[in-house]
Amino acid sequence: MSLSEIIMSEHSKAQAEMIADIIIQRPELLDELLEIIFSDKEPLSRRAAWPLRFIHEKDEQLLISCLPTLITNLPKVKSVAVQRNLLYVLAYSEVKQSHHSELLQFSSELLLDSGTSVASLVYSMDIFYKIASCEPDLLNELVLIIHQILPNATAGVKSKSMKILRKIEKSGQKFI
Repeated sequence: MSLSEIIMSEHSKAQAEMIADIIIQRPELLDELLEIIFSDKEPLSRRAAWPLRFIHEKDEQLLISCLPTLITNLPKVKSVAVQRNLLYVLAYSEVKQSHHSELLQFSSELLLDSGTSVASLVYSMDIFYKIASCEPDLLNELVLIIHQILPNATAGVKSKSMKILRKIEKSGQKFI
């Protein structure tokens, strides 16, 4: 049975975890999984992206080598579900500084887009904060973005926004 057939055979958390376990046991299949994810074939791509979350949770090191590929291909992703899973992995991974500007740009675009899903907003906020936490000017920008999205934000986005603002405040950062 091919990886695509396994992915399409069932759509459940248990199946996504099982696929993650297969990839962890056979890392040579990771490139094939990424090809499927970025092939933009629904529902195959969407279903293939979910196991990335479980791979990250079980064996974060396995994904380090493919983070640049995730970052480079992220702007091309059309599926909200694929985007959400990629952002999750990136939000909780250590990304090399050489990719920070690319991720900041993409995250800020999502944060300012009123059509962005709640999960993608939350993960984008985490990514932006993580990168900006060492740069006062970027933290200023994040504060401005958060204040811009707060008036129309859902409860989940408001909650995450307030947590980020409290973290920034606790850091003792002075804002313009």
